[in-house]
Amino acid sequence: MKPKEYFDMHVEEMMAELGALIEIPSVLDKNSADEGSPFGRNIANALTYVLNKASEWGMRVKNYDGYAGEITVGAEQNLIGILAHLDVVGAGDGWKTEPFRAKVIDGEIYGRGSSDDKGPVVAALYAVKYLWDEKLLPEGSGIRMILGTDEEEEWRCITHYLSEIQVLPKYSIVPDANFPLINCEKGLLDADFSYACVKQENAEYEVQVKNLSGGSAKNVVPGKASFLLQCKNDKITDKVKQKLAEFEKISVKIEGNTVLAEVNGKSTHAMSPEKGLNAISLMMQSLGKLEETFFMEDVAAKYNRYVGMNYYGERLHCDLEDEVSGKLTFNVGTIRYDGRSITFGTSIRYPATVKKKQITETLIKQCAEAEIDFHICSEMDGLYMNENAEFIQRLMQSYRKVSKDENAVPLAIGGATYARAIPNAVAFGPLFPYEEELAHEPNERLSIESFEKMTLIYIEALKNLLDMLSQETKSCQ
Repeated sequence: MKPKEYFDMHVEEMMAELGALIEIPSVLDKNSADEGSPFGRNIANALTYVLNKASEWGMRVKNYDGYAGEITVGAEQNLIGILAHLDVVGAGDGWKTEPFRAKVIDGEIYGRGSSDDKGPVVAALYAVKYLWDEKLLPEGSGIRMILGTDEEEEWRCITHYLSEIQVLPKYSIVPDANFPLINCEKGLLDADFSYACVKQENAEYEVQVKNLSGGSAKNVVPGKASFLLQCKNDKITDKVKQKLAEFEKISVKIEGNTVLAEVNGKSTHAMSPEKGLNAISLMMQSLGKLEETFFMEDVAAKYNRYVGMNYYGERLHCDLEDEVSGKLTFNVGTIRYDGRSITFGTSIRYPATVKKKQITETLIKQCAEAEIDFHICSEMDGLYMNENAEFIQRLMQSYRKVSKDENAVPLAIGGATYARAIPNAVAFGPLFPYEEELAHEPNERLSIESFEKMTLIYIEALKNLLDMLSQETKSCQ
């Protein structure tokens, strides 16, 4: 049976499986974490669902303590790998559908995880099933699908998995980025910038900052932020109201001399912060415009001096760029205020050919000048694979054959994929060049047309890589 016929036969089934996965809100939940479900009950349920489905088909499956899952067909050696993940980011605001209930509108499947990464999981799984059903696996070779559960946070799933296994795939694809193929990923540095505020009780301010909040994760441009101000008298309240009225993205509620401000930005993935509008940065900009003396005005001044509304680290003197991966990006994703200090959680994506030391030394110097504490939370080196490697060329051939895009070339991204986790792995789909990036955003969706096309590409790519692996094996005998 040809791949197109196979997809047409199974498309309703595939959509039902994707819908069932979307309805499992597999967001990190520390409160329900337990043995066998280290990242929460819902994530564990999503993993169990996929493994049970593969097991029903007769595929070999293994659950690694709820951290990761494994689905294997064919031999246990000479493996082609597929690395994907089942956890998702939180829903956020601004949806026109229920985020955890799949709904088809105008040929598109709406729901959190539809494109990142549950849709690609289903597409890749059925690609494996096709090759297995059609008996197209070469003797002595196999395919192994590895499913992570903590990709959106700290990759603890992969760390655990790698500590348990003995054999890695020879070559792997990661369906969690863009087509045609990602051969370059920027270095990743997540860091906290903290500043000790002057205590409120030390002086009589015209305006007191009672609360600041915004953002949910370092790797997301915050679409919402809010702050609560207590003004000294009616005159000050009116002046503050007038100043905040200059910002069209800020709505204000007044109760007596209390001012509650809601900031509306635009959320997007931190790898492309320029595509969004950072609500935390907008909040600090508005606070910096207040002429009245207020608690934390020094914080606002420092933020606007060293960060502002910029996305490329210019004000911190770390605006670097290279030919293969482009500009460094700087995103403030979270803000924490405990009454004594304020902490900004950031995600920095730096050019793949730039040494991390160059970034950190610059940031340490700038933070010392500003009297700000700088703390690295997590880090990943960049990834670069030569586009002339046979592995890359085979995948590009597969993409061009199905997509009919003969001019396609490999890409560089600022995101971090599982391709960094093991040798000889690259991100491969699912987002097509003509599609809008909606991962981590409201109204995330996957078109049925793209669902079909990515499935056919994965079938072709797996066939191509298995052939390459067979040729390599024969040449070594």
